[in-house]
Amino acid sequence: MKNTLWLYKNPYQIEIREKEAHPPQVAVYLYQTEEEIKNIVLTGGGSVSSLWEKSALLDGDRLLIACGNEVFCILLPTLELLWHTQVDMATCFEIVAYQDDYITHGEVEISRLNKQGEILWQFSGKDIFVSPIERTPAFKTTPQGIDLVDFNYEEYHIDYNGKLMK
Repeated sequence: MKNTLWLYKNPYQIEIREKEAHPPQVAVYLYQTEEEIKNIVLTGGGSVSSLWEKSALLDGDRLLIACGNEVFCILLPTLELLWHTQVDMATCFEIVAYQDDYITHGEVEISRLNKQGEILWQFSGKDIFVSPIERTPAFKTTPQGIDLVDFNYEEYHIDYNGKLMK
């Protein structure tokens, strides 16, 4: 099925399905032994972006999902909403874990969130962090920091404190 992502956390199967709606929505279905036991619909703000493997992150008993310009954190297996935070003015493409925090790649901003969903810092460039060609990734984490390329091919290298590196 198009725009559906499956994750597995023993003993559960998690289906995340993008809904064709504006504002952006995703539905989360929790299954145990192929029987649906719970579901929740999350509604974000901003622009719709396609659901893909980096739109969601399993972190222990937490499931983080990018929907529109927000990141939602829900508790497994209850699907209780722990928090949601707007991380970009337009849309959020991906979430990665870093130490005890999360880094998000938005269209306009790169953000670092703590486990409570509070923004620790944000970084933006001269243009959007979307590469005009697929061969050049717009967002890449490295041991030293984060490598970014904007739509005009301008490169940025920031550390994990959100500061430009020389």
